[in-house]
Amino acid sequence: SPIWDTGLAMHAVLEANSEPDKIIMEKAANWLVERQILDVIGDWGANAHGVRPGGWAFQYWNDYYPDVDDTAVVVMALHRADSARYSEAIARGAEWIIGMQSRNGGWGAFDVDNEHHFLQHIPFADHGALLDPPTADVSARCLSMMAQLGYGPDNQAVARAIGYLKRGQEVNGSWFGRWG
Repeated sequence: SPIWDTGLAMHAVLEANSEPDKIIMEKAANWLVERQILDVIGDWGANAHGVRPGGWAFQYWNDYYPDVDDTAVVVMALHRADSARYSEAIARGAEWIIGMQSRNGGWGAFDVDNEHHFLQHIPFADHGALLDPPTADVSARCLSMMAQLGYGPDNQAVARAIGYLKRGQEVNGSWFGRWG
């Protein structure tokens, strides 16, 4: 995905280079900002009442299905590149992500509270693709984004996310994600 890849490439350049090329970062950031979905409420809106669009999609021309994982990566990259210049895009992306938090404190990739396990029993429901339950990997990225933006443990969304991750830790100390 060019969205995901551009966000990750920005992070890599910013981390590896104490004085990254401002023109390269600006070009990448502007390209990402142009692809922020601000006016389409997709299927996610069915469970996220009153939440304004503000995310990024993994693929081109997929405005109905932005995902919180890509959005968190992009918001963090924009914040690191130039938080003042991209403040509106950052704020709108963070608002959308916080609005997509599930009741249990975690985040699924595309939906809120999509844990209706009976759907797995439909004959064409291969590999649980009809579900989008909160997962540790996506939730950790959202929590990391909020921490980078200055949200502290006293913030309700942060506290709920920390609780979700604590409850989801495996006995051996690891966490299991879905998307990697």
